[in-house]
Amino acid sequence: MRIIRRFSLLAALALAAVPLTAAATGAQEGPDLAFTVRKVVVGTGAPSAVSADCEYNSDASASVVDTLHFDAEGNPVASGDSDWQIEDGAWLLLGGSGAGGVCTFTETTTGGASSTAWTCAYEADVISAPDATQIEQAGCQAPAGAGVGPVDVVWVDDREVSEQASTVVFTNTFTVTPPPIQPAAQVVAQPAFTG
Repeated sequence: MRIIRRFSLLAALALAAVPLTAAATGAQEGPDLAFTVRKVVVGTGAPSAVSADCEYNSDASASVVDTLHFDAEGNPVASGDSDWQIEDGAWLLLGGSGAGGVCTFTETTTGGASSTAWTCAYEADVISAPDATQIEQAGCQAPAGAGVGPVDVVWVDDREVSEQASTVVFTNTFTVTPPPIQPAAQVVAQPAFTG
């Protein structure tokens, strides 16, 4: 579900500014921020969904909330208008770092999983600069947890890092409860007399 589409505008503006700064500083062209959301299903699953709520530090009104849908096997399912794209069996969002921000991922529909868990990984190419103080705050706020989240990922501005990426994986485990064992019917044998 789309709440506000300003995130696309800011990402487009950030990407448009990259060639100008690249010429002046020698930086690489293209998106410098990537988010990946995957789903792992153990057992016989059911469709599920994860909400992605991302907000830039520079403009609180530029938040975006998307719902990322997955099928029973954990494959992404396209559903409506979204800035996210499907790549290599996962949801992917590319953009510019801008002034930094935070994304919060929460599994909103588990498909009836008997247990859920998540992991979060973050990588960044740090720019060597004496004022790179926010780097310590960047990345996953926790590496793993049980339940549906929330999973918070903080990213920093493009003066701190040249590239940064995070991967959030939700695992849904489905346990099949075997049907109760029915006792065998009693057989009553009649004595056979021979005589």
